Amino acid sequence: MPENSAFLVAITGNIGSGKSSFCTFLEEEGQRVIYADRVANNILMQNDTIWRARWGEQVLTNGEIDRKKIAEIVFNDSSELDYLNSIIHPQVIQSFIKSAKDEEVAMLFFEVPLLFEAGLTDLFDYLVLVTAPRDKVLKRLKARNPDQFENLKLRLDQQIPDHQKVDKVDMVINNDGELDQLKLKAKELISIISNLNKH
Repeated sequence: MPENSAFLVAITGNIGSGKSSFCTFLEEEGQRVIYADRVANNILMQNDTIWRARWGEQVLTNGEIDRKKIAEIVFNDSSELDYLNSIIHPQVIQSFIKSAKDEEVAMLFFEVPLLFEAGLTDLFDYLVLVTAPRDKVLKRLKARNPDQFENLKLRLDQQIPDHQKVDKVDMVINNDGELDQLKLKAKELISIISNLNKH
């Protein structure tokens, strides 16, 4: 990443872990958070000619790229998912690097769900994993979107399990309690990063 830039912190965690709530609390504390999914979605929509060339008009609804239709294609075919990622990931990295240059803040947080899957760990100064017990995750997923529960469960099972990530991060946030506790942990992280920045 660029020199003289902010201290870059990646927040990761599997679906249903609570990482988005954690990032919301960081924002409430005045921190800048960049969401990889939003960046990737913008890139997806900007590259419609590439997807039409690859998959034809079937990925359109009313002449516009339909994310759900692309998702149906790529989540059922790993080679197509690899193709999609080969286009999107490099552009996500470029966007992150630009943000690190442009944002005039002491610390900059990124929510990156697929941090390890996409091989992006080297971009950051500090890695944080938000984790929660599987039974709580499943309960959250069911409450959040009962109609999509089986799909969400499938996505969860496709992600690298937390126990394989724990040794590769600088900090683990156990989100096994109430939201108030998660909010306190967000404040603690900001304090820890602030102290790291002083040294």
